[in-house]
Amino acid sequence: MKKHFLLLSGVSIVLILTTLLFVSFKPGEDADKGYATMRIYENFAIVNSKIILTYPDEQTEIIELQPFKYHDEYLKDNVITITKTLNSLRDKGYRIVSTSSSGKINSNKAMKITTIIFEKK
Repeated sequence: MKKHFLLLSGVSIVLILTTLLFVSFKPGEDADKGYATMRIYENFAIVNSKIILTYPDEQTEIIELQPFKYHDEYLKDNVITITKTLNSLRDKGYRIVSTSSSGKINSNKAMKITTIIFEKK
């Protein structure tokens, strides 16, 4: 009877520890967590502007924009692309935690850089 009890206790402990092990470590659970960075380069010249998007796993996506010109079509198209990108990140579970923007004017050239930091929800 005592051997039967010890065997049953040993098996129970092994099952409990195995269950805890599998419940505690879920592979890939934290792989998606972290910060994503979206940097928007708007060039006031012939050179195309772009969005560079880097995810927590260091994958990078480059989205081309139109050159920044004071023309309604260029401005509208770029804002639509930026908004679609923001909405896509929101749909993937990211939320904005920080934004900053700066610009530089040099002779007839100018550039505006906007950085948006996202955190995975």
